[in-house]
Amino acid sequence: MRGLWVLALGIGGVFAQRCVVATMSEVDFNYFRLEVASQSIESSRIALIRTGLEDQCISLAQLRDLLWTLEHESSRVEVLRFAADKVYNPGDLYEELLPLFATESGRKEFERWWQSWSKKHKK
Repeated sequence: MRGLWVLALGIGGVFAQRCVVATMSEVDFNYFRLEVASQSIESSRIALIRTGLEDQCISLAQLRDLLWTLEHESSRVEVLRFAADKVYNPGDLYEELLPLFATESGRKEFERWWQSWSKKHKK
């Protein structure tokens, strides 16, 4: 299973560009998400997400699904720091991802990230 999505990721890297469309198909994404979820250690999941998204563009829904594979809200924010720029349709980013942060500390950390990210992306 890993070989299929690694091959797809390698092909996607050849066409690396600013994220305007998804470069990871739903089938490849589903394999990738299953691989991420199968990791028993949270840090391994984060490392796999980082590597897998290096040269990919994903949808907001795909990012949300990847974040659900992480147990800790702080890990979700850590992934957002590098993965939010991989989303080709970030229009509803805040509204879609806010429900992933249920604790007060997680919500505050998400809010801090959001303020920083949105300031950087205002045009």
